[in-house]
Amino acid sequence: MALSKNKFPEDEKDRSRKIRISKEPDERRQEIVETALQLFSEKGYENTTIQDIAERMSVSPGLCYRYFKSKTEIFAATSEYYAIQAVEQMKIPISQDIPAIEKLNLVINRMFDFSVNHHEFESRYNEGSSIRAILLDDVAYQWMTVMIPIIEQGMKEKTFSCSNALRTAQFLISGLIHTFHAEMPTENAKEYMQSFFDFTQDMLVRVLGIKAD
Repeated sequence: MALSKNKFPEDEKDRSRKIRISKEPDERRQEIVETALQLFSEKGYENTTIQDIAERMSVSPGLCYRYFKSKTEIFAATSEYYAIQAVEQMKIPISQDIPAIEKLNLVINRMFDFSVNHHEFESRYNEGSSIRAILLDDVAYQWMTVMIPIIEQGMKEKTFSCSNALRTAQFLISGLIHTFHAEMPTENAKEYMQSFFDFTQDMLVRVLGIKAD
């Protein structure tokens, strides 16, 4: 009995459909998070669907649901990943031999540089306000662990004039971070960030009692 000319190509096609790239669960979950970060930056939270994320990854939506129950969970994980990246940027080792005022400048500039480089996602951050509040508190806490030693050093050097490093850091960081994101516009985010950077410098001078020069 003669074989159909199309039989072998069809078998090969069916076989290729069954071939999937197997990845470890942690690796696959991270891929979903990083892909979602790209799409939330491009389209915003409301305009991004799980179908969009799956299509960008060339997988089925069911795979995304295997790791996350909803788009809200994906956004939470994406925001957490973004926050961790921001904090890691801030924690790049700083030489202990430089004055506190220089350390302060380095930390503030690093944070704003990171925000500007990711302004698309920053401008969409206010779309998940309940999630954002929790994650911003975590970022604020991590930032304070960096800032408190700097403030304490500045107090010893008599560069900063404040009585309590912990309370000063809490007041500054929590207030600045939440205000920064609460007022974040969806348009012209870079311009807003620059104006807020200037505002932050002014607040640091006032709260820390730094001399104008």
